[in-house]
Amino acid sequence: MESYADLVAAEDLLLFVNAAITSTGQREFRSRAEEQRMSLDFLHAYVLGNYRELYAATLALDINHHNAVRIVRGLLETASEATPAQRSAEGPLIARRLALLPPQRVYRLFRELRRAGVNNRRTRAIMRDWLAARPDPALDAVKYRSGVKAAARHAHLRLDGELGDFLFEPHTRRAGFTTPLFDAWRRAHYSHSALYELPYTVAEGFAAAHGIDRAAFLERIAPRLTRLERLRLRESARDHRVDGVAGDLAALPLTRLASYVLALPLDDRARRREELTAALRAVARRTAGPRAGSWGRVAAVLDDSFSTLGSGQKRRRPLAVALGCHFLLEAL
Repeated sequence: MESYADLVAAEDLLLFVNAAITSTGQREFRSRAEEQRMSLDFLHAYVLGNYRELYAATLALDINHHNAVRIVRGLLETASEATPAQRSAEGPLIARRLALLPPQRVYRLFRELRRAGVNNRRTRAIMRDWLAARPDPALDAVKYRSGVKAAARHAHLRLDGELGDFLFEPHTRRAGFTTPLFDAWRRAHYSHSALYELPYTVAEGFAAAHGIDRAAFLERIAPRLTRLERLRLRESARDHRVDGVAGDLAALPLTRLASYVLALPLDDRARRREELTAALRAVARRTAGPRAGSWGRVAAVLDDSFSTLGSGQKRRRPLAVALGCHFLLEAL
């Protein structure tokens, strides 16, 4: 028979995991961002302090990026409180989770660790190994330049060759780089054509600095846009002229696709109803996987009240979840 302490621990962990999956510390329809952050801060501190092994193990679950970063930071900040066995178990969990996170979130985490003065040997090793495993260091150096610089400084990394020069030397000191992206970045300071050789987020800053017309810039940079960049631009009313989105819809996660659909103007939704419905059904079937068609008849009550508008930070998010659930249940 389970003890009362075991039941309390199970309830604590269930509450924490639920929050780690759903909460991002942002404003919700009925609560402010400050209230959300305070509640989440307490949960993280409580579980880390009382169930460190289970807190670390949560990294293996399908929690959201925000809380995964919080857990990694909490474990690294309190490394001195962990036993050798705990540190040994935490290392692989942290490394695996960092490999799954978007790089911009990892670089932001590294900057936070630097500002907090977390510079123990394990932290430096984790940063070093993650940077060494990046598939395209040149792309990272251009796209996340400040983040790479901060991580290299904090982990005491020695960067040989052009990478070190690109990050730490003024671009005016070199006549050129043999690495194409580095040289395109150098030339983009004075050449309009060079900026179209760069990733969109980097090129956009140069285009603004050079005073290039937005429409002309988007037309020329379109071949370099990633799938998510095209979708984000389409979701912006001013950039609905960006084409090439239809083929990307089926590759999106279900809730992300539902959010995209709901962000479209009503006229666009009506005009593209068949295409969007087919994409939602295809992604729902992919999400259901081998369980598709296994549930039989299902009835669900999904909320479409005023609160589904969400908040300024999570606009229409509850409605997007409900829409995704509708198609997922249909697939199941």
